[in-house]
Amino acid sequence: MRRLPIYGVMGLAILVAAARAVADEPKPSPTPISWELTFKPAPLERIQVDTGKGPETYWYMIYTVINDTGQDVDFFPEVVRVSEIDSPMPATSAPANPGEGLGMIVEPALIGGHPKIYEAIKQLYGKTRPFLVSPVDAIGRLLQGKDNARTSVFIFPDLDPRVTRFTIYFGGLSGEKVSISNPKYDPRRAAAKEKKADAKPAEDKDNPQYFVLRKTLAMPYTLPGDAKTRRSAAPAAGPLNWVMR
Repeated sequence: MRRLPIYGVMGLAILVAAARAVADEPKPSPTPISWELTFKPAPLERIQVDTGKGPETYWYMIYTVINDTGQDVDFFPEVVRVSEIDSPMPATSAPANPGEGLGMIVEPALIGGHPKIYEAIKQLYGKTRPFLVSPVDAIGRLLQGKDNARTSVFIFPDLDPRVTRFTIYFGGLSGEKVSISNPKYDPRRAAAKEKKADAKPAEDKDNPQYFVLRKTLAMPYTLPGDAKTRRSAAPAAGPLNWVMR
């Protein structure tokens, strides 16, 4: 019987463990079990805006949401970009170069960013998107029907030139959610906090007993080329899919 070398066995074990972890992750219901908005995205674009520090590049996407759920809903978009770097700095070199060895970058969309950024985008689409509203004005009660559709934009700063792929997660499009137990929850720590005279009934954010995952739309992209050409390369969009996040 042919034996795998030790590193082969370890690699196989890691792959099996990773596969099990993915299999155990909560997944959205195959059919909607809560309200779900119709989401119509435009292509992801870049724009250069001078906010007083010289021209800077920003990424943005215009989108429209339509409420065909049969009920009015509160629309609170939560948009996050998770970027991955293929060749991060080795761990041994990271201490001497803080900030240079990142393998993943998580960035929320700019909600209250500089007004010049939104105004520059609005000016580009003045004729084709006359009802475009700012990210702040997109938040709020969304009435039913196409006549009450809301068109807005989410904006991100420029990407790190080392990024080769990234995913934009758009939450707030569905009411589906699930609670899962926190495997690192420490009941002793919670009990000790409750004994303090100034303890409040609010949940300990650093030691939550449960995590709430919400049905979220994942939009993956890849960027071809090297660190120089990626600054102008067109992002290739992958298939949209729902995840619990």
